[in-house]
Amino acid sequence: MLRIRPKFRRACEEISDNKDFYLKLATAIVFVYLLVTKVFVKGVVFPIETSDTYIGSARDKPFYEGCVDTLSYLKDPSYKKMNATFVMLTKNDEIDGVLHSVNSLESHFNQWFHYPYVFLNDVPFSEEFKKEIKNAVSGDVHFDIVDKYMWQIPEERTDPEAFKNAIDTQGDRGFLYGGSASYHRMCRFYSGSFYKHPLVRRHEWYWRIEPEIDFYCDITYDPFFEMAKHNKKYGFNIMIEEIYATVPNLFRYTMAFIKKYRIKPKTLWKLFSMNHNILKTSNQELQSWVNFYRDVEPKLAEKIVIEDFLRGENPEDSVGLGFLIRRSKAATPIVEDQFDNEEYNLYHFWSNFEIARVDTFDNPIYNAYFEYLDRVGGFWRERWGDAPVHSLGLGLMLDVEDIHYFRDIGYQHSIMAHCPKNAPNKQLVYKEADSRRKRGFFKNRYDSTFENGCGCRCKCPRQRDTEDKSWECMHRWKNLLQPEDEELNGGLHEGYVDVKREEDKLRKLFQI
Repeated sequence: MLRIRPKFRRACEEISDNKDFYLKLATAIVFVYLLVTKVFVKGVVFPIETSDTYIGSARDKPFYEGCVDTLSYLKDPSYKKMNATFVMLTKNDEIDGVLHSVNSLESHFNQWFHYPYVFLNDVPFSEEFKKEIKNAVSGDVHFDIVDKYMWQIPEERTDPEAFKNAIDTQGDRGFLYGGSASYHRMCRFYSGSFYKHPLVRRHEWYWRIEPEIDFYCDITYDPFFEMAKHNKKYGFNIMIEEIYATVPNLFRYTMAFIKKYRIKPKTLWKLFSMNHNILKTSNQELQSWVNFYRDVEPKLAEKIVIEDFLRGENPEDSVGLGFLIRRSKAATPIVEDQFDNEEYNLYHFWSNFEIARVDTFDNPIYNAYFEYLDRVGGFWRERWGDAPVHSLGLGLMLDVEDIHYFRDIGYQHSIMAHCPKNAPNKQLVYKEADSRRKRGFFKNRYDSTFENGCGCRCKCPRQRDTEDKSWECMHRWKNLLQPEDEELNGGLHEGYVDVKREEDKLRKLFQI
């Protein structure tokens, strides 16, 4: 009979008669496994300071690490200014926040490149607003209103009472911004309307900005040009998890859309989808029990012990008998939000910062996706944000290689901030192109450099980087960049945990 390490056996015997058997069993096995082998179980990742590590591969990496000589860059014959614009949705009374954002962007980037701005509002901009903005920017600027049929949610026009009740209910339940009708309108507008506005549609590229944002590093190259040069279609700066209560049915409707229109998602889909069919095995019973990485070792350990008990000569072995009885009484776990063996992991690109091709969204697949979501009413019945909608939509259409992480851009909006460490030996002296952007002694003092840094003249805020707060999201992105990543290279529903290999490892572990 299989001889189990004493620590493992004692743990099993101690909990064999406990009502919380399976919970404690999983904890005990994983703990002993880590203790004895001093290695990490596949898929069990402990928090690290992601911002201290290198993120990049042949699939994607910073276009430049450190500073670029901008004057030489602009004079290079291969450089071409792109048909691009900044886009901001704002209001007249947000002028102070808008000026704050524009001044930061001009100081750190646009004073050298002079890209135009598009400002949109649901009411006309005041002459004072226009005057102050024109005086602050170095490029052309355009102002326009958003058509009410583009701005208002259909139910708001056709069934205003139901619309109001849904918004009020979300507010009463404490959903973040759920009780704000204007926030719902904004999310829907950015999800599927902004890129159809004539002032945006005349451009090939856009960079979304918001009031009250800060840039912390100098961007000495042209992101639009580099995106085009490297065949990138969408760029992000922050990735976080969505609040589940705001999107409880978004993935269900997304999967329904995929089935209805027979969409085959691209490799980026795997950044946002948890594939529950993770085992390489023909054992369907085992497959149904293992839905997450954390289930692998406990269920395989249970399988090994039971099989050993059934083959053994001691029918009164308490450990094996206890395992067998408990499994016979246990019900197959139900994953509530699982559809076709997949579930939304709530990861999303924070769309307050986006640099992308306009036709990344303005195309038949994404337009059909938005219209489908609009018809089912999630933009008002729930609080679907444009960030998860964009992210899942991108997963339908793009591969990982199409995405660029602007890690070298220091950026903050609200409480979310990402700021890279400065690249070593690649810092150049700041030279303003606009006399309004001169920097005094203290503004010319920057953070120290770092081995894995990629920023240019960064001066970061004193708060924890979003890379470290959302380390699970960033770890997933980092893994998908690696060419050898099994899940990315495999099929959409292929298993990628080799059961035989994992069983062999556990059998060696349990034997003396």
